[in-house]
Amino acid sequence: MADYKLTNDDKVVIDFVEKNILPIANEVTNFYSHWTKSDEEEHLQKAFLYESRQQNISLTREVAITQYYKDLAFTEKELDFFIFPKQKKITLPTGIFIETKADYSDDTGQTRLEGRYQLFRYLYSSSHNPDENLKNANYGIFLIWGQNYDHRQFQNLETFSIVENKVEAYIELWRAVDDLKTKFTKIYQSKSVEILIDTLSKDDLIKLCIEHDIEHKSSEAKPDLIKKLKDNGITSL
Repeated sequence: MADYKLTNDDKVVIDFVEKNILPIANEVTNFYSHWTKSDEEEHLQKAFLYESRQQNISLTREVAITQYYKDLAFTEKELDFFIFPKQKKITLPTGIFIETKADYSDDTGQTRLEGRYQLFRYLYSSSHNPDENLKNANYGIFLIWGQNYDHRQFQNLETFSIVENKVEAYIELWRAVDDLKTKFTKIYQSKSVEILIDTLSKDDLIKLCIEHDIEHKSSEAKPDLIKKLKDNGITSL
């Protein structure tokens, strides 16, 4: 919803996530994630739980939430993490769900979207949960473990060269904006995502040309449209 306006509760949660959760996610990612390429999400989650408890963050892992269609119950699925409202130094407006993903081709979640859909399903289904903390939760975090694995760094590597990878996690904070928890808005993301025009479809390239008053023909090939846009200084969205 483009016209959504942040509330004071939103600002409290954003501040908590930015100052407490993001640094922990970055610590885990930078210390461990960039050396992996296999499916080791469980290890990353355990490390995240460890670091969170070291920082006195009150949370739990693998929370079973029954999935619902309206009032029809389906099977249980496990939410990765749940942050309790009551923290050591602050009481949050509601609890916060966390769904994590490891995507080794993209560290901003732009290629795999299922993590967000899972998060939304948990938020919706939680409204039927008997646990008050889960039932009242309005916020959810989508967390992508950063990854810059690149085996090419070892090709022709000179003796005594130092290999040091640095990488960050990516976080989006979402909230339900209606009582039924069927509508959601993104209220925070940890870094901006640059979308290169080379990745756009031909129709999207034509729209960009129109927006920037760049002469073009609908019959032109995609490489020609890209060149015209770049010649006009447009390389990304």
